[in-house]
Amino acid sequence: MHLKSLTLKGFKSFADRVPMHLEPGVTVIVGPNGSGKSNVTDAVLWVLGEQSAKSLRGNAMEDVIFAGSSARQAVGVAEVDLTLDNTDGTLSLEFSEVTITRRMYRSGESEYLINNSPCRLMDVHDLLHDSGLGRDTHSIISQGRLDEILNSRPEERRGLIEEAAGVLKHKKRKERALRKLTGMDANLERARLVLGEVERQLRPLQRQADKAKQAEAMGADLRDLEVALAVEDLRALQDQWEALAKREREQDAEIELARYRLAEKDRELGSFQSLLEEKGLFVGDLSEQRRRLQAVLERLNAGLLLLEEKGKNLVERLSELRAKVHVNESRRVRREAELEQLAEELGSARLARGKLHHPHPEDDDRRGEVDHHLGVIPGPGEPQVGLELRDRQGAALEPVQKRLNVLAGDHRCAPPGNWSACRALARSRSAKSNRSSTSANRVRNVSTSNASA
Repeated sequence: MHLKSLTLKGFKSFADRVPMHLEPGVTVIVGPNGSGKSNVTDAVLWVLGEQSAKSLRGNAMEDVIFAGSSARQAVGVAEVDLTLDNTDGTLSLEFSEVTITRRMYRSGESEYLINNSPCRLMDVHDLLHDSGLGRDTHSIISQGRLDEILNSRPEERRGLIEEAAGVLKHKKRKERALRKLTGMDANLERARLVLGEVERQLRPLQRQADKAKQAEAMGADLRDLEVALAVEDLRALQDQWEALAKREREQDAEIELARYRLAEKDRELGSFQSLLEEKGLFVGDLSEQRRRLQAVLERLNAGLLLLEEKGKNLVERLSELRAKVHVNESRRVRREAELEQLAEELGSARLARGKLHHPHPEDDDRRGEVDHHLGVIPGPGEPQVGLELRDRQGAALEPVQKRLNVLAGDHRCAPPGNWSACRALARSRSAKSNRSSTSANRVRNVSTSNASA
């Protein structure tokens, strides 16, 4: 058996996949400082199951993953494949080549594979025990390891000799067996404790078992009693059934009698129905008369509603006419007062006018003196009145004439000299207003009588 190949990917300084093919004999890796020569031995130790980060020249196990550089990014997994030639059958596997693989992720998860089959770290150790390979063997000597071996104590040298003699693997098996025996003793102790606890609980369980047996016996007795009671109940039910059957026969006879009586009543009902059909014609006539009277009543109700509505309208109209009559009456009274006042003013104006047309002799003498002083000579037929006095008379009579025309109704009175005609026209209008008031009272009485009807 010899090391056939070693493949590194993402382990320390090996970012890319780097395969190394080795031949039987001595193989030397040469390179300058920092080229990664020691990383090759660290990779061999790591793939064989090394768990100490210090043995791999690191502070943590995650340091074995390529952390990146200025030209490359960091990777997330480190993987090392170790291939051994097993043509001589040193390893206990029926393969000519055995590949041991270890992967580690940056999350801390780790996995082992043998020929691409997942396995445990213990399986790897068991596979390599008889071959002299492993993490605690001296088949791999790293930097400073030789110095440590030469300066080791006698106990450490004894371990080296035992490893070379092949005794170390048996000692480890013995240690594993002792650990298993210790674990078995602990399991036996726990079993004894469980047995004591079960024995402690067995007595109450025995009492419960005895009670269960008694309950079972009492249950059997109870079932027997229930069967006997059921038999008694069955007998009582049979007696009741016979009594009910007898009663049923009697009731069947009564039902037949009732059916016969019912048939008799049906025949009587048929005769009554034929009689009712004969009387139905008269009832139909009465129904027709009732419908006609109902229709007349509905028409009368509709007419009554219409008369009520008309009465309401007449009352409203009467109210409006009363308001208008009241307004016209107040206007008539006011106009008559104004007319009397204007008549008085007209009488005064006429009196003044008569005085102006028939002057006093003394006034003529005075007017002559005034005309003499003013140099005015009156004509032989003219009245001796000045022009200024005539203008004042016309200005005083003009508004009186206009008010008389308005009161007489759009200039329908006689001229100012015929004042009696204007007064007669005012009296006729007052009579018309009284007649309209009388007609309004008559309408109101008619509407009131309609409403009471």
